Amino acid sequence: MISATLPDRRLRIVRDVEQIPEALWQALVVGRPALRLEVLGAISKAASRPLSLQFFLLEDKDGIAAAAICELFAASGVYSPLDALLFGGASRIARALGVSTKPLLLFKPPLAQQAPVILRSGDLAQQTLALASLLDGIEEHAARENLAIAFIGFTADDEFIGSALRARRYLDSEIGTIAQLEIQWTDFDSYVGWLRTRSRNAAKIARNERNRNRRNGVSIRQLRPGPADMQALYEITDEHYRYKSGRDLPFGPQFLPLLATALGDDLLIFEARRDGHRVGTLWVVRSGFVGWVAYVGIELRDRRNDFTYANLLFYHVADWAPALGLRTLLYGSAVQKAKQVRGCRLIACHLFYRPHGRLMRLLAAPYLVIHQARFRRKAAMAE
Repeated sequence: MISATLPDRRLRIVRDVEQIPEALWQALVVGRPALRLEVLGAISKAASRPLSLQFFLLEDKDGIAAAAICELFAASGVYSPLDALLFGGASRIARALGVSTKPLLLFKPPLAQQAPVILRSGDLAQQTLALASLLDGIEEHAARENLAIAFIGFTADDEFIGSALRARRYLDSEIGTIAQLEIQWTDFDSYVGWLRTRSRNAAKIARNERNRNRRNGVSIRQLRPGPADMQALYEITDEHYRYKSGRDLPFGPQFLPLLATALGDDLLIFEARRDGHRVGTLWVVRSGFVGWVAYVGIELRDRRNDFTYANLLFYHVADWAPALGLRTLLYGSAVQKAKQVRGCRLIACHLFYRPHGRLMRLLAAPYLVIHQARFRRKAAMAE
């Protein structure tokens, strides 16, 4: 743990989840499911690779005024997600040429693409001062340790923080979109009615895909899994994740039991069965009125064209989300067109980057201009 004194405030850098003041943190992150302490604690214990998490806590007499979560990627490490993001398939070539974003403080929740900086709600002037103090402390620490800084996950909804980073001359590039669904109905029928106001065809598709799923003998229900169920749910989710992304889940099978024990009723697990056989699962973490659609798993060996994926993620959600008091669902960055058709809002997600080394400073600015143009061209082609 490292601490630094700032005017009327103290910045602490905590490297152990268990050292975070639980009540203060939980109050700060209401509505941010991926930042719940239970989620961070479970991933710190079950991660499939060593995590160097760091929590920057700006504290005052009233508790935590601002906070940021990041992971340290040392120069000696073989992996940097920012290298993969910026260079893609050319990452190995860049590494061979000595071009890397490491050593790096990467501000991003470990399991989601959500804003990694949190400000205590309240007066705008106080938030402005708290954010400035937090960023000053982060930058001073990075300068002492010769580290680059990157923030991933800010959207237009976080423009207050984005504007502050631009004013500090961070490089800025759109890197993708996240999907968000605002619940404006009470059940599936009213969801279809809401869809019809946007697109008559989308409403027709929803009704047809729901009916086809049921005619194929698929039923979906909320599950309170026992140990054997949890292992099976992990396996189907891991297999689906590997199929989609080409890599294993970022955590081992103990993650789900840890999460279930810690979250209780705020971990919502659903399963789809066809003729008594499990063919899909969905994990949702709840915080206040917000649900984070964390992971989905679909059976690959007996995958039929019965729209189980769409029913798990959208149509069944239309029934249970309002009943469970959820107003917003946060999805990830995959299959965005399908999410948009089913009512999600796609929100551009930004990278803010401050290189440290001289070479990266020279290369990063023009490269990010190219990266931005390439992203926008790709997004336009997908529309």
